[in-house]
Amino acid sequence: MTHTLLGPAVAVLLLAAPLAAVAEEEPPPTRGSHPIDHQTDSCMEEGEWRTPAMLACAADAYDDWQAEVERLVSRLSGRLGSEAREALALAQQQWELSRDADFAFVAAYYADLQYAEEGYVDDETRAAAGDTPWPLAEQLRRNAVLEDRAHQLQRYLDGLEELPGRARLPR
Repeated sequence: MTHTLLGPAVAVLLLAAPLAAVAEEEPPPTRGSHPIDHQTDSCMEEGEWRTPAMLACAADAYDDWQAEVERLVSRLSGRLGSEAREALALAQQQWELSRDADFAFVAAYYADLQYAEEGYVDDETRAAAGDTPWPLAEQLRRNAVLEDRAHQLQRYLDGLEELPGRARLPR
């Protein structure tokens, strides 16, 4: 009985070995390792780590991450066959809906935190308070949603580039 299970087990190991080798060669990107992260850190340092300057840097990073997601979707789409390209377009549409829902949640979450911590009930009272960390924290969380998507798309691209027969993808 063991020898009948041995054949499939060996096949699984042989198929997984190339994937393990790819995984060992290059670890997945980590938060903070992307050039956008480095640019944002430099910007914040130039702003002497003051909240308004950091918020402006984070807003610029948001635009950069959004552009990076769009660039990666375009690159990935150009390397896929027609069926996978259509599936990517649908997945991207669904991700955008999910992103928007995440952003709405993030805004409400940080509004609740700010209210609980500082008692602000309206924008006028909040503006009068001056430097608070909540808008920056909210912006950084929104950036993280985009950064996560960019890393995910980059992993798909990396996977295609690792395939020896990638030129044979259906068009």
